Amino acid sequence: MEGLFACVNGRIVPASQATVSSFDFGFLYGVGLFETLRTWKGHLFMLERHLVRLEQDCRALGWQLPFGRETLAQWLQETVQANAAFLANGQDLRLRLTVTPGLVDPTKGWWAVSAQHPTVVIHATPLPPDFDARHERGWTAVLAPWRRPLSFPLWQFKTTNYFANVLARQYALQQGADEALWCNTEERLVEGTATNLFVVYNGELWTPPPEEGLLPGIARSVVLEVAVALGLTVCERPVPLDLLPCLEEAFVTNAVIGVVSLTKVGDRLLPLRRIADAVRTAYLERATQGKS
Repeated sequence: MEGLFACVNGRIVPASQATVSSFDFGFLYGVGLFETLRTWKGHLFMLERHLVRLEQDCRALGWQLPFGRETLAQWLQETVQANAAFLANGQDLRLRLTVTPGLVDPTKGWWAVSAQHPTVVIHATPLPPDFDARHERGWTAVLAPWRRPLSFPLWQFKTTNYFANVLARQYALQQGADEALWCNTEERLVEGTATNLFVVYNGELWTPPPEEGLLPGIARSVVLEVAVALGLTVCERPVPLDLLPCLEEAFVTNAVIGVVSLTKVGDRLLPLRRIADAVRTAYLERATQGKS
């Protein structure tokens, strides 16, 4: 953490001093929301979309934040500026914005959440100079050994309650894979532990719709736009697990990695990358040119 700076409730501090109370809702009960975004050639990409989603999630959960998107955007930009030495060294930054309802009021109980005095922490982590080049080879994936219920409400929000994804990713690593893909209780592919999923079937680009039990990511929204611009046939539709042997291509997306091909899912090899590579190239062009 040497040389890194973080932002705690609007105050820039050395990353080693970015601490919060042990009575915080996030620490005690895992109650919190977060957004992860990054710079591309030094500029934050899709900042407004990330903040709109966070604001919408806060509103849906009944959290009344005492500030708006403009304040959070300013704090994020200030965090980037505080870590400009890494940008000057040719490294982009991963930004993690975490918002919790603040401290638990013991006179009211752990279920009394208002967020009138929230905790906001922004961490910055430098990415290796070859970070994007590393992903050109693609990832391998396995299926998570558990199934996710369609109606479970947490999947709809980007919450700090991430333990299920941690377990699934650990399972993938133990199997020698890079990512684990979730299936829902209807035996349909949903998403990865930290990624959204796209597959190619009969030349069409499919991605599961949100009602399948997933969080539609910001990178996912960009991919849908660039795919249409490329003239691809794009469908938001369920992806049955028994379709896996018939898939022609697959790739995953998130705001940090952008677009990464899947070369293998379980025992199924996916050697084709024509559509995935075209989408990845278009995504990188948009991100590095700062187009929102």
